Amino acid sequence: MISLVAAVLGVSLWNVRRAGQEAVRESRARQSSVAKETATSLRGILEWFDRDTRLLAGLARGTRKQAISDDAQDRLILASFEALVTVVEHYRTVTLMRASGPVVVAVDPTEDRRNISPLAEASARAAGEVLRTGKSMLAGPLTVPSGRSFYVYGAPVSPTEAVVVTSDAAMMLEAIARHPLGNNQLVVIDPSGALWLGCDRREQCRLLERNSAPAAALLSTVVAKEPEDGVATDGPLRTLGLPPRVVVGTTAPIQSPLGTWSVALVASAADITVRQRGFLLQLVVTGLGVACAMLTVGFLILRQHATAAVLKERLQAAEEVAALQRQLVRAEKLVTVGVLSAGIAHEIGTPLAVVRGRAEHMLERGAAARDASDLRAVVAEIDRISSTISQVLEFSREHSIEVTHVDPRAAVERARELLRMRLAAKEIAVRVSAPPDLPPVAAAPDQLEQVIVNLLMNACDASRPRGMIRVTLAPDPGDAEMLRMEIDDDGTGIPPEHLNAVFDPYFTTKKRGEGTGLGLAIVWQIVRNHQAEISLRSVVGVGTTATLAWPIAGAQSRLTEVEHG
Repeated sequence: MISLVAAVLGVSLWNVRRAGQEAVRESRARQSSVAKETATSLRGILEWFDRDTRLLAGLARGTRKQAISDDAQDRLILASFEALVTVVEHYRTVTLMRASGPVVVAVDPTEDRRNISPLAEASARAAGEVLRTGKSMLAGPLTVPSGRSFYVYGAPVSPTEAVVVTSDAAMMLEAIARHPLGNNQLVVIDPSGALWLGCDRREQCRLLERNSAPAAALLSTVVAKEPEDGVATDGPLRTLGLPPRVVVGTTAPIQSPLGTWSVALVASAADITVRQRGFLLQLVVTGLGVACAMLTVGFLILRQHATAAVLKERLQAAEEVAALQRQLVRAEKLVTVGVLSAGIAHEIGTPLAVVRGRAEHMLERGAAARDASDLRAVVAEIDRISSTISQVLEFSREHSIEVTHVDPRAAVERARELLRMRLAAKEIAVRVSAPPDLPPVAAAPDQLEQVIVNLLMNACDASRPRGMIRVTLAPDPGDAEMLRMEIDDDGTGIPPEHLNAVFDPYFTTKKRGEGTGLGLAIVWQIVRNHQAEISLRSVVGVGTTATLAWPIAGAQSRLTEVEHG
């Protein structure tokens, strides 16, 4: 019992640690998913920042080409600038600059007037760099005396003019969080190396100095492989105001026209630790209860296992007996057919031959028209009886199988030709589907043809007028040595209770006088003697599918010549 309790506690402790690691992995996966969405949003904002600035530059360039006065051009440009700076919340000023100074200035009406002068100076510096290089450029973050930080982005209009847009950094970064981040802190690192924390809410957004030691430490932590229980905020990370242990979700850096940006989410691992302790207590209590109950349960399981084994043996024995009984019944029927067939041939066949001969003799002597019709009916009925006797004799007679290579497609075509008139009478079509490289099968040609004829005949009899019989020939996907033949009709179907009896001699579902019940019995005997297999699937009112699995020629060398009865 002591060993059992120790084992349970050991497993419990292992499960606690594993659950904690799994919780960290799940938290990190969720954070990484949200970080990916946030990075996608940031990329969109940066691309719009670049696109809007270039659009304004293009508008200014097009306006300068119009044949109107400079004042009129400036008014049109100002209207476009004011429209954009009013619509996009984080755009604060838009300026058209020359080397000599600003030409057109649009300011968001809500902007603090104390910030306009520092933003104008930053815009002038950015414009000077754009005019010098002839390329777009991003500057910032610029922190003004009021404590707010801005990014400045400029694009060239002409060799003498440039458009400069300033953006409130906290507003821009707040816009990238598509939904509340809960206990997560948003971390953004811009192309200059400046690190922003908690910017999913602008009032909590904090900017660290660019290239600071904490920023570099966090960058290395994000890139490095994280331990299973989170990242310890020791050393420089402690100055960021993060909890003692955190979980970090990251995504790939963002490549944008405004440089390379990185996004991460940081959350405390304290909740995971609390969950681990609660889980540990629960497991310990549960483990003690399980240890007390295991012996009782074990005894019951052993007892139940012994009982189940006995019942299983009895069930298997009963199933084997039922299978043997069915085979014995079928064998007894076959023996009965063999014994009766010789007597039927002698006792019925000879008198019928005499009667038929006398009837034909009377027809040849020129009987009256009414008598001639009756005599022909007698001859037809005697022929039908003789056909039935022939089937019985054929079923009971011993055959010798001389196996050859038989083309199954040709056998189907011959069987279809033999039944052409019968199929045409009910306007039933037979569609054959087979690959061009179909292999031959090992069979006695006439017996394989007889099997297909009987199956097609049954399908024809069961089908409705103007129906369809589908014959499919293909290698068996479950056995490379067998060919699969399927004959599928859309007829009346076979009731489930009759499926196991249709291969028995004299069993038939046809009306009295329309069948002998030997067709499928003959099929079963031929299939068995060729070491093939046959099965039926049927749904009443939908149709029946007969499936043959026949040995491919050369696949079974043991099937050469077999004597059977």
